[in-house]
Amino acid sequence: MSNASTVGGSVIDGRQVVTTAGTRVQLSTTQTSVLEVTVTAETDNTGLIVVGGSTVVGTIATRKGTPLSAGDSYTLAVNDLTDVYLDSTVNGDGVTYSAVVA
Repeated sequence: MSNASTVGGSVIDGRQVVTTAGTRVQLSTTQTSVLEVTVTAETDNTGLIVVGGSTVVGTIATRKGTPLSAGDSYTLAVNDLTDVYLDSTVNGDGVTYSAVVA
């Protein structure tokens, strides 16, 4: 995480799974003001997780967002966890995340 973690509040963490590949889900459905969030694809994922906004798409032909292989991480400076969406190429793949609360 960047230096923002030294000026923010507490750190929170969580997990989110994409039950059905091709169906985007929010990282969190609870509004949570944050400075940044680091999303890490679970190490046992067998496909790709794609991280992005509300238009994220995991399918390779129309992909939008940042693809993560198992164990890869991506840090975003966002205002709210509900602004981050996920899609996957395999049912049941997921992520863990840590965020600095604003």
